[in-house]
Amino acid sequence: MRRTAMHLTWRDLLATVFVAAGALVYLLWLAGVGSQGETEVRAVTVIVLVLGFGASASAVVPGFDGLWHGSRLYLAVSSLLGLAAFAAGVAALVTGHEEMLGVLVATTVVLWAISTLRHTTAAGSEGLRATGPGSPVPG
Repeated sequence: MRRTAMHLTWRDLLATVFVAAGALVYLLWLAGVGSQGETEVRAVTVIVLVLGFGASASAVVPGFDGLWHGSRLYLAVSSLLGLAAFAAGVAALVTGHEEMLGVLVATTVVLWAISTLRHTTAAGSEGLRATGPGSPVPG
């Protein structure tokens, strides 16, 4: 059995940076860097939402047409997770509850993980060539 390296597109790498930055901001906030309270929950929520939208715009939106022709199960699961992340973000903004911020971060990370895994397995099975803006980056 030959082992192949995983390849990420530059869009997936950008999404990874966005999600990692959001998770880092959240972890720093959890560690007590900065002050704690409803206002800070809201500020961290805005940062995580903006970075999450950036991740989605970089890795998902350009291939959105392909979602309609792909796995319906993946589309349903990722749509539900995206809706849950958005609802948790809105709830955290409105209420200032830390728990909702935690749900936002967790669902954002899960969305990133499943989409990145899906993109890397699809890239490996389709044998993408290094031509164009969505070309794989050697891993």
